Amino acid sequence: MANMKKYLKDDFPKIISIDVGAKYSFKSYEDITKWIDQEYEFYGKLGNPYNHQAQINSIKSLIDSLFNRNTHENFTFENLSSDIITQINRVYTSNKLISSKSKEGIWLAKQPIKTRHYSEGYLKYFIDKKQNGTPKSHFDKKIGELSAFIFDQDINPDIEIEKEKFNAFYDEIVKQKDALMNDILAQKQKNTNFLKKADEQNEEIIKRFDEEFSRHKKQMKQSEEFYEKKLAVKNAVTYWKNKARSHYLNSWIFGIIAAFLLIFSFYQITNIADYILNLDMNPDNKKAKRLLDENGALQLWVYGFFLVGVTLVIWFIRLIVKVFLSNLHLHSDAKERETMILTYLAFEREEKTLKPTDRDLILPSIFRVTTNGYIKEDSSPNSPINIIAKKFTD
Repeated sequence: MANMKKYLKDDFPKIISIDVGAKYSFKSYEDITKWIDQEYEFYGKLGNPYNHQAQINSIKSLIDSLFNRNTHENFTFENLSSDIITQINRVYTSNKLISSKSKEGIWLAKQPIKTRHYSEGYLKYFIDKKQNGTPKSHFDKKIGELSAFIFDQDINPDIEIEKEKFNAFYDEIVKQKDALMNDILAQKQKNTNFLKKADEQNEEIIKRFDEEFSRHKKQMKQSEEFYEKKLAVKNAVTYWKNKARSHYLNSWIFGIIAAFLLIFSFYQITNIADYILNLDMNPDNKKAKRLLDENGALQLWVYGFFLVGVTLVIWFIRLIVKVFLSNLHLHSDAKERETMILTYLAFEREEKTLKPTDRDLILPSIFRVTTNGYIKEDSSPNSPINIIAKKFTD
């Protein structure tokens, strides 16, 4: 069973068009109901002299029944559309209804409110015209009735003269209408040419905008690449500048420590030597007995202790001095790299200054491997401890 009830809410798959003195198109059930309400209101303003509002309402009932009826499986929307058009045409034809948008309906709607009591006569004329047409005898009869009515109102116009005046006035109106129509067509042509020119200008503007956008996009990309490179180089310069500052500070710290240890060690060794030389050989002096033998010479363990202590001090001072020299070397290396990077950037700013072969020479120098700065010795002298150990093992 085909379901046509869904079109009470959904839009129609095809537009339904009718011609009842004026053409209407409906894309949904809601459009049909709005049209029926419009026609109902039209006859209400005329005073509903022939109860035409009831016939208008009957259209809605008929259409609702078409949507809600039971149909066979092969029933399609085209069948429903054809039935709707048939029912509307049948009601309008059988009841001689006049559409609100037809030329008669528009004329009726324009009549002043104070003459609405003539609506029944207006409608009767149009209904008779629909039913019987307007043969010349019928037209002459109406003219005669109008003449008699005017005579009865004590008005004596010459109908033929008035008719000629009316025809002349009508011809003048037609000429003015034709002239106005020609002006409208000419203006329409001007507007068409203007719109065509505007479209061409719009296309040209869009084309120029696209070109400018592409150019600015390319420039923006180049700027981004340039600033990324510049930022990378700037970070490299900042890094080596900070490294140089750090190594410079460390060289001062370790240099001061090395100098202090050297002075302090010399001072302590002098004090110890002075103390030993000034020992009292009095038999009651226990410290002298522990350090000196019977002949007044230093005992071997004192020599050993002294040599070990001096060796450790010298080794430690030597280590501090190596760290000091390493920081001096690394400070010099960092300042050198910073200077080379800045010089390289200065050359890069000048067009056609550097060649690819020049870059191959410069960049390896900038990005070479950093050494620790420690001085490598070919061989170191034997410490006292090594000499003593060798003496005893031989």
